[in-house]
Amino acid sequence: MTDNSLNKTELVAKVAADSGQSQVAVDGILNAFFATVAEAVKNDSKVTIPGWLGVERTATAARTGRNPQTGEEITIAAGYRVKLTAGSKLKAAAK
Repeated sequence: MTDNSLNKTELVAKVAADSGQSQVAVDGILNAFFATVAEAVKNDSKVTIPGWLGVERTATAARTGRNPQTGEEITIAAGYRVKLTAGSKLKAAAK
């Protein structure tokens, strides 16, 4: 089976080739984009790119789990997760 994944280096190279920009410029833009999204999620803001992607922070309640090695019940503290929602254009691309 072949690996069809695209890592960041390959993504930067592809976007740079498709846009005519340098790889350094594209890498800087991607880094700034991800830093901006991370900061927004940290501040409990939702980031929406209509048709493509939605990113938001959601709260999780405290719950009881089990230690898989011993079977002992443990308490899992409340916390946060990141929820990604695919937009219509991204969903259509997956069909």
